[in-house]
Amino acid sequence: MKHGFVKLALAKADIRLGAVSHNVEEIKRLCQKAAKEKAEIIAFGELSLTGASLQGMKNYSTILDSAENGLKELVEFSKTCPIIIICGLPIVVEGNMSSCAVVIEGGILHGIVCKDYKTHEKINERNITLFGEIFPINGELVFNASSLKLKFGIVLGEDLDLNFPTSSYLVDSDVELIVNIGKGIALIDSHCERKKAIEVTSRKTKTVYAYVCAGFGESVSCNIYCGDRIVYELGEEILAKEGDETDLYYTEIDIDNIRKARTLSNISYHDFQNIKIPAKNHNADITRPIDNLPYVPDNAEFERIFEILGRGVYTRMKQVKVDKLILGLSGGLDSTNVLVSVVRMFEKYGLDKKNIICVSIPSAPSSKRTRDNADALIKAFGVTGITIPIHEAIAQHMKDISHSSTTDIVYENMQARERTQILLNLANKYTALMLGTGALSEIALGWSTYGGDQIAHYNINSGLTKTLIRAMLRNYCLITPNEDTARIIADVLDTPISPELIEGQDTEKVLGPYEVHDFYLYNLIIKGFAVDKVVYLAERAFPDIKREMLLEYLETFITRFFQNQFKRHASCEGIRISYYDLSEKRIPSGFSPDEFLKELSKLKDEKSKTTKKAKK
Repeated sequence: MKHGFVKLALAKADIRLGAVSHNVEEIKRLCQKAAKEKAEIIAFGELSLTGASLQGMKNYSTILDSAENGLKELVEFSKTCPIIIICGLPIVVEGNMSSCAVVIEGGILHGIVCKDYKTHEKINERNITLFGEIFPINGELVFNASSLKLKFGIVLGEDLDLNFPTSSYLVDSDVELIVNIGKGIALIDSHCERKKAIEVTSRKTKTVYAYVCAGFGESVSCNIYCGDRIVYELGEEILAKEGDETDLYYTEIDIDNIRKARTLSNISYHDFQNIKIPAKNHNADITRPIDNLPYVPDNAEFERIFEILGRGVYTRMKQVKVDKLILGLSGGLDSTNVLVSVVRMFEKYGLDKKNIICVSIPSAPSSKRTRDNADALIKAFGVTGITIPIHEAIAQHMKDISHSSTTDIVYENMQARERTQILLNLANKYTALMLGTGALSEIALGWSTYGGDQIAHYNINSGLTKTLIRAMLRNYCLITPNEDTARIIADVLDTPISPELIEGQDTEKVLGPYEVHDFYLYNLIIKGFAVDKVVYLAERAFPDIKREMLLEYLETFITRFFQNQFKRHASCEGIRISYYDLSEKRIPSGFSPDEFLKELSKLKDEKSKTTKKAKK
């Protein structure tokens, strides 16, 4: 596929227990269907040629011979079906029946993976004879699909329940994808527990972990087989389905994402037996959903975030031996989030909320709406409020420096610096910890005044994007019992984002939507994807935004991100909430964005040529 994606199909075959000929035809049908959808790999559940719940019938020669003949038929079939097939069958190894997985592609049986852990040591680096030919059989084989730029390994059964999972050995061989073909039973909580185990393993091993289980057609004499199809990528859920409703589920796995994550770690790898597969790359378009709000977690996480923020502020207050906090409350989104966070912390630890000092510092461009909301929040939360207008101070300063314009950057920045001076001086006066309010989105874009709102003692918003803050406050409105507070915050959420440093200023009309910039921050800077891949993903994440605008927003992001690195170097400490902030991005202040902009320019040129051709 494009941009490092590989299309994976997880199959639920209509298995008939012991009816190998039927099962082979069913596997063929699903392989053909998946290949038409441009899938590059298809995986079936454990013992898919025979059925997994054979019980006492598994050792019968009739079943074993039929399975071997069925495998031969599938190998021949694969000559005309361009897809890598992973399926299971019973094979006699060292005199014992073992559950095995085979990898078939292009008329070749590339390798056999054996589940028999008792003979694990003995079968390493061994061969086996099937239908008159010799094939490699091993407990740990690595399959290298060079055209897909993918290394994958296979494990069988409930691998993650073992004390020493086979998947842990495979990771040492630098595989990006682990395919687990299993036969897990369905219990009340089995699906959730399996997802948890796969999530942890995928994150810890920095892999894609795909699980596909036997289901429909198996014996239901005692156990019901779950039919789970689950895929996690670096600990993030890509697909999670259970039951027997659909014969094929598709998803794309991002191998480029795996490699980028591994370059940031110090993992060492060992050589395992590698088998090369000349698989076909279909260059299919992506179908998996692209998260357009990558920083926004499930609602259940918001309470956890507030708790972490509160604990950080409380600890810092203890460390510097103060009992008061001070912040500038503008009536906007970010300062409202800081206020909500510290009020909740004070309530949790039984502190006097009058020691939260909120300072409203209006200037001429400040709107009545934001001023009123700031005053209302102070009253609703029962904190201390101070109002210090700066109209006259700004007028005097303009006179001092012989400056008259009220629409330029000088006028904007002097307001921000005047506010910071007031807050720092009040912090000294009241022996208080001054909290900054700038969000991660603004920090990334350099949307702050150097020596102004960029300065604070501690910034609890530094790990929170605008999209996350919006989501946190929306959720807070839903759960708070205080209807007045919910009403005020709802109006804050509806207010256009603006520093209000000049009349009618609207940040998103200047920079572009924060949803898009947060998306670029995550994929371009945090993930490290190439510019063309970021645009490719953005087009699918934001289908209502024209490509030309996405390219313009990306140019703004790239230019501002690198030009304003010097501000990040001089910023105060903050609280890390996720793995996806800028706390570990050590970028020199002089770093040039030229190569990024060159890639972007190529995309603009391609778009321009396409438009001209369409007009002709």
